[in-house]
Amino acid sequence: MSGVGWHDTLKIAGGLAALLLFIPMVCVILRENGVGQSCATWMLWGALDLTVTISIMEQHGNYLLPLGFTIGDSALVFLLIAKRQFRWTRFETVILLMVIGCFIGWEFSGPRIATITATLGICVAGVPGAVALWKHPQRRVGNIWLAYVGANLLAFFGGTSMSIEERFAPGVFAFGALVMFVASRRSRAHE
Repeated sequence: MSGVGWHDTLKIAGGLAALLLFIPMVCVILRENGVGQSCATWMLWGALDLTVTISIMEQHGNYLLPLGFTIGDSALVFLLIAKRQFRWTRFETVILLMVIGCFIGWEFSGPRIATITATLGICVAGVPGAVALWKHPQRRVGNIWLAYVGANLLAFFGGTSMSIEERFAPGVFAFGALVMFVASRRSRAHE
């Protein structure tokens, strides 16, 4: 029984940490006017995180982490739009088509496939944000991404089994956050 309690505690801690880590991200965006952030990335992440959240809930799995991300993504989208940091290119259109594909896959293949495709789509949708951070490296933003690695790992270890609904999303998200952290550490001397 105590093992279940620890798993639940780690799930809650991971989801809460993910949500609370949006506070410093909001502060950085306010202070630096959104430079180095991609509104389109956050918007697409929000749609995909919502897909992951609902599909994992349908499977009775570890959904608190993507729920925290869904709420935080939405807040950042509104803030970046207010800061006029919205650009849409062909790449974002391709990602939008992936989001639509996730919904179609969900309808025809069920929540497990939706969890997998949306989680992988989140990684692809993160490319514009990683590129923006690579072009304009920001250590403070990188520190937040490193903390996201920790939040994702909390949720990963909160999973009760090595299954798609318990550990796939947190594991993949941890890797994605690590990529963002590395992008933030690029030396500006190379420019």
